[in-house]
Amino acid sequence: MNKQLLPIDEHLQDIANAVENNPVTIVKAAPGAGKTTRVPPALLDCVKGEILVLEPRRLAARLSAERIAEELCEKIGERIGFHIRFEQATSKQTRIKFITDGLFLRFLSSDPNLSNV
Repeated sequence: MNKQLLPIDEHLQDIANAVENNPVTIVKAAPGAGKTTRVPPALLDCVKGEILVLEPRRLAARLSAERIAEELCEKIGERIGFHIRFEQATSKQTRIKFITDGLFLRFLSSDPNLSNV
């Protein structure tokens, strides 16, 4: 699949460097700039553990994960997966997990330190 260039692409290395220096990093860009589909994969090499991406709706979580997996020529549930209410596509290899806000609260209650994130 050919990846279309998105506005955020030219900033991915700067974002990765910022995350390496400070894991609390805020990225602000216009809708459609590529925050959801480009930033998480760009962080795979500089972040140890799992990367959680919060989406407000189940459909957005699933479709975003599927899009990134497709761009990386992988199957959903390998390095890229999702976990939403009543549905999950993850494995032991999953590094980027798209989840809903509600599920995030459940993750926090079971592991307040998010030790693997």
